[in-house]
Amino acid sequence: MKLRSFRLALAGLFLGLGVVATAQAAFEGLGAGELEFRAAGPAGLTIDGEGSGITLHEEAGFLILTAPLAQLKTGISLRDDHLRKALDTKTYPTARLTVERTKLKLPADNQEYEGTAVGQLTLHGVTKPTQFAYKAKRTGSDYLVQGRFEVDITQFNIEVPCYLGVCVDKTVKVKAKLKARDH
Repeated sequence: MKLRSFRLALAGLFLGLGVVATAQAAFEGLGAGELEFRAAGPAGLTIDGEGSGITLHEEAGFLILTAPLAQLKTGISLRDDHLRKALDTKTYPTARLTVERTKLKLPADNQEYEGTAVGQLTLHGVTKPTQFAYKAKRTGSDYLVQGRFEVDITQFNIEVPCYLGVCVDKTVKVKAKLKARDH
């Protein structure tokens, strides 16, 4: 009888450890992700830019994507300086999107999924709910994820950028791409 109780206790211990290991499984980024943005203005004006260094980690059931803003580039150094000033990257060096993991649908192995979700976007010290579209492709425990959303910068206390009397629209389109692993 003692042997049976010992075996049950041991089985319970291993089962408990398995549950703990599963609970600690988490997403993490694989390398730095990339982003692109587009601001439009009058008479067909478009300002395209890009950045890198997006990171991803999971914390308490939330996926947190962080993008360094000082590294954004448009291809023209004066415009880059204006962009950093408008975003006040010295005070607010990053943008962050926080998404509850359970709000995302993830594809089965060797499958793709496209959908939408809502996360909390923090930009310029302001946090607002933001809807985004995403596409995820899974291979084993690795995912290639692409997302896109539009942001009204005035909702984040950012003034609409103008130069020599020409202003861009308050809505900026953002696309991001990164690789992640579910441990």
